[in-house]
Amino acid sequence: MSQIKILPVSVINKIAAGEVIDRPASVVKELIENAIDAKATRIDTYLEDGGRKLIRVSDDGVGMDAEDLALAFQSHATSKLHDADELFAIHTLGFRGEALPSIGAVSHASIISRVKGAMNGAEIKIDGGVLSEVKERGAPEGTQVDVRDLFFNTPVRKKFLRTIPTEMAYISEVLTKFSLSYPAIHFTLMHNNRTVFNLPAVQDTAERIVTFFGEEMRKHLIPIFLREEMFTLSGYIAPPFFDKSNARMQFIVLNGRYIKDNAIFRAISEAYHGKLMHKRYPIVFLFLQMEPSEVDVNVHPTKIEVRFRNTSAIYNYVLSAVREGLNKSTIKTISVPTTLPRLERETAKTEEVDLIKKTLWERFSAEKAEGEMPGRYGEIQTNIKADKKEEAFAVEGSNKNRRTCFQIHNAFIIEETDNGLNIIDQHALHEIILYHEIERSLHASKSLSQRLLIPEMVELSPKDFFSIISLKEYLGTLGLEVEEFGQHTIVIRAFPQILKHLNAKDFVENLLAELGAEDSLKGKDKILNKLINIMACRGAVKAGQRLEPQEIEELLEKKKSINAYTNNCPHGRPTTLYFSLDELQKQFKRK
Repeated sequence: MSQIKILPVSVINKIAAGEVIDRPASVVKELIENAIDAKATRIDTYLEDGGRKLIRVSDDGVGMDAEDLALAFQSHATSKLHDADELFAIHTLGFRGEALPSIGAVSHASIISRVKGAMNGAEIKIDGGVLSEVKERGAPEGTQVDVRDLFFNTPVRKKFLRTIPTEMAYISEVLTKFSLSYPAIHFTLMHNNRTVFNLPAVQDTAERIVTFFGEEMRKHLIPIFLREEMFTLSGYIAPPFFDKSNARMQFIVLNGRYIKDNAIFRAISEAYHGKLMHKRYPIVFLFLQMEPSEVDVNVHPTKIEVRFRNTSAIYNYVLSAVREGLNKSTIKTISVPTTLPRLERETAKTEEVDLIKKTLWERFSAEKAEGEMPGRYGEIQTNIKADKKEEAFAVEGSNKNRRTCFQIHNAFIIEETDNGLNIIDQHALHEIILYHEIERSLHASKSLSQRLLIPEMVELSPKDFFSIISLKEYLGTLGLEVEEFGQHTIVIRAFPQILKHLNAKDFVENLLAELGAEDSLKGKDKILNKLINIMACRGAVKAGQRLEPQEIEELLEKKKSINAYTNNCPHGRPTTLYFSLDELQKQFKRK
């Protein structure tokens, strides 16, 4: 008896759905791509319960007649390909013919459509892969797709969905990318009868950038442009001082399709090389146009990854355009005072360093425009202490003897012991100390927060706004009280005491960056543990930060209180290396 069987169509479609439909945001992406391919000038998205209950995407595109509707939910039915050769010259966003059948296999879906100029429209429904007959009905010109009860027949997949705010964060990110890529299309997004955003068509992508990322960014955007025989690059970049702690603000759009490509990311990084601090990332909005035959977009089901025919040429084009934008703009890289590298190492003064860099940069720009060379940088004063020579001091030991301790390279502490010495990573040690302090306070129900005299408002992108709201309960438990304030703004009313030396907005930005990759993070304990890790890391002294003798002494005293837990930091790195006197004597050939 044969063991190989042909799978039923219903199972095939569910498997295909697993490749392209993993959450409500995937449905929104596929439906909007279809609307754009249908030459829509307005696309409205309406959601209920984060897309779990209802996803409705309406457009004013060319529409479909009854004959087309009858085929729309059939596997690999498409109007965008006619023969195999066209696979290597894709001019549309969608082309596989998998999206609608995949959506219909795991939901209750319907399409209502009317071709422009036609007297009547038509409707077709599908319930978990079971098609109904096409019916005539009245409808506006264009197409409306309703997707209800997503994953109703695949409960295992439904269990993997996150909270409503988290799913809304993913959907908002999808709409953000499309609206930046297609400024001439009017986009709206509503959730449970509340408007998330309403974006009328605009001429310039910069206007959309302002809508999502604020007016302050517009002031610093640098336009770039490059044209080659089969390649055009346009867009905006930001000067180095307007950097971020993650690479999420690097938007790459190829032929209207948002993509991720390592070669392009490397070119951007190389263009900014030497202009950014360690682990800081530039802001770029790049829009590439090239002959479809020069790129293969059919290498991944979600089409976010592509393969270029000539990767090295694309790398050089992007590198050249970004470098030229940085060099020819009125904002240029400058030689800053010799104190600045020292300032950059004083991470406790990060905000002041950023302000100085920005002030110097803007002053240079103004004087450059007036034909004057900057010569008055020394007038900008700071209260950051000058470098000191390394000092050794003594602390009280367990045997009441005085022991020597000192800091080296503003990163490590040398501690004399009874039988040798310890070399301590100051950041790793302080991080694990803070981690346990927060845990103890949490278990003792001790308040971790400090009320702010003046609440701080933070404007976020739609995705980040929903991400923070999804964590509101957990953040409140750890002392960070946030509230919604308008469409995309939060207000911070209380801040954790251990982070009082940090800027609240910067901490929220770093928090979002570190949680961005935690798609699998689920469950209260896991989320709280991750948040405690981030708080401890951000609150700890940094490598490169000068410590006073009393600060070193206090750190070593706290080490004694949790000595059993200080061998490794929360990331697993060692905090202390021990060298015995016997080992040292052997190394110096004294034994």
